[in-house]
Amino acid sequence: VRSDTYIGDGGNYGSRWRFKGEAKINAELTAGFLYEYGISNNQINNVNQGNGGDDLTETFALRDTTVWLRHSRLGMLKIGHGSTSTDNLVLIDLGNMGGASTPDVTLYGGAMRMADAAAVDTYTASTWAQMIRGHESWDTSRRNHVLYETPTLHGFTLQAAVAEDNYWDIALRYAGEFNGVRVAFGIGYQEDTEFNQPLGLAAGVLTPGVACAGQCNQKATDLKGAFSVIHTPTGLFITTSAGRREVENLQAAAGGATFNRDGNYWHLAAGVSRNFFGIGNTTLFGEYGNHQDMLATVNVAVGSSDATNWGLGINQTVDAAAMDIFLAYKHFEGDFTSTAGARTNVRDLDMLILGTRINF
Repeated sequence: VRSDTYIGDGGNYGSRWRFKGEAKINAELTAGFLYEYGISNNQINNVNQGNGGDDLTETFALRDTTVWLRHSRLGMLKIGHGSTSTDNLVLIDLGNMGGASTPDVTLYGGAMRMADAAAVDTYTASTWAQMIRGHESWDTSRRNHVLYETPTLHGFTLQAAVAEDNYWDIALRYAGEFNGVRVAFGIGYQEDTEFNQPLGLAAGVLTPGVACAGQCNQKATDLKGAFSVIHTPTGLFITTSAGRREVENLQAAAGGATFNRDGNYWHLAAGVSRNFFGIGNTTLFGEYGNHQDMLATVNVAVGSSDATNWGLGINQTVDAAAMDIFLAYKHFEGDFTSTAGARTNVRDLDMLILGTRINF
């Protein structure tokens, strides 16, 4: 129907910088902090058919502001705004795909409106991001929290966190190597029970008491995980992730009927990552993902939905410049059915992405 070219920031790697430090209090106890900013100009996950990159504004965010104490035998306690236990869990990847691939595929063009296949230049009310991941990414958002992490035991680490707005999560992670085979995996669970949209200000007057304008008493739970393995002599690797989300008390408006909806996804990537040219690892890969009923977890008029994505990519690391250069092709297709049984077929979305990242 339409094609366009965009130049922007974001995707799997948004521009960011950080201040961090640590100091030993004694032989067993260490204190530290992390202070990280992020800024994205014309985020490519926000571009769509109605805007160009130049139409978007810069976004500035304080991504992380945490302090921590780590005891060699008792573990770590962290407090502040930042990553909870399940953050980055589905992103576990030993294949060095970098900016070319992420299970959160809607970071690339997710704001694109889905084009109705039955009419020319006509778009649905929903985006590819809603179709693929529902109301939020499978990669957990950063929050104000308190987190505890156990010491590493035989490669295993357990984390648990509680956060503002009635949120908590827990995750088990592992990393190890056996006879030239590196393995990393994680599994976690999160529960979020604060989606209430308060009435707030009306005509400049704050509504008294506790009131809710929509999505009242909504609850969302995620069970998710990832697994990655690489054979270091050959560079052959497989990386996969999956998750299931259950949403309770989904509403179209305050006082309306409530619905319980479930959705799930899985993502698989495989390829080879080796230093073929002497400048750094070259990663070649293919990927495929499937996303079931995620649009129904945010739209009560939708009964079911199905979206698939596949792609090919290359990521070249240049060690001397602490640099990655990546090229990826991504393809999306799907359809959804209303609660009344009406099916909407949407046109495929294709993207070719060229990008780079430099660490400093």
